[in-house]
Amino acid sequence: MEKTFFKTDVKKDISVKSIYTIHYQSLVRNYVSQEETHNFWEINYTDKEDITVYIGGVPVEVKQGEMAFIAPNVPHYVKSGDREPNIFIITFECHSKAMRYFTGKKRMVAKNDRRLLQEIMSEAENTFRIPEFDPNLNELEFKEDCPIGGLQSIANLLELFLIRFIRRENENADAHRFMLSVGDDDLKEQIIKFLSQRVYSSLKLEDLCEYFHYKKAWLCSYFYRQTGTHIYQTYIKMKIDEAKKLIRNGFSFSEISDKLCYDNTAYFSSSFKKYTGMTPGEYKSSIK
Repeated sequence: MEKTFFKTDVKKDISVKSIYTIHYQSLVRNYVSQEETHNFWEINYTDKEDITVYIGGVPVEVKQGEMAFIAPNVPHYVKSGDREPNIFIITFECHSKAMRYFTGKKRMVAKNDRRLLQEIMSEAENTFRIPEFDPNLNELEFKEDCPIGGLQSIANLLELFLIRFIRRENENADAHRFMLSVGDDDLKEQIIKFLSQRVYSSLKLEDLCEYFHYKKAWLCSYFYRQTGTHIYQTYIKMKIDEAKKLIRNGFSFSEISDKLCYDNTAYFSSSFKKYTGMTPGEYKSSIK
């Protein structure tokens, strides 16, 4: 008896039709690109220092390890600030409905997904002549000896990256626990960096969990297992360490309280004593 086979047609939820440009560039200090608008998607990722991407006139702070998505027909430009960041930019055509998900998105890129970006750039360098710095790059030039399937590989890797990005945002806590069997230290360091960047503001654990897309109970338990201390305790200790620096630099206690977003000086003093065993005044006297 002849066996019957049934085919399953491949439905592509995300299909990249064209690649316009690929950049990996080191920007000079205080660099400002020209504002541009185009009818295709753009991704901006920084793997060194921070940048500001102005999207539709709104400044979006993109920290090291983060990625900003720019939808078609939205005016935008990049500003480097007083440091020299390394940025990865890729522009591409994709009309898939799933791309609506990325409109206005800015997110931290997971460690495994950063490897996909590295593969994309590696394929691009083998396939195209990419100048070291050319902010006006408008057309990719193929190398004479480019490998077979180079452009196709770039598109496939980009599609996989976008699919994984959406999946990670929608995974539940159990799925995250499995995914983090490798790379736990990376998440821990990302959390610590997130806290350190907010020493001069206030923190809600809900904001942290929303940023990293984990449930509060799981994220708090994970951080405690990794560090032996609680997230909020780590955050307050960072504030106290910063307060010590400000005291050494001659700021008044009321100024420090305001800078570090304490409700009042009395609360700052009690918090300082709780973590150091002495009042701010006693600490100031001890360092003279």
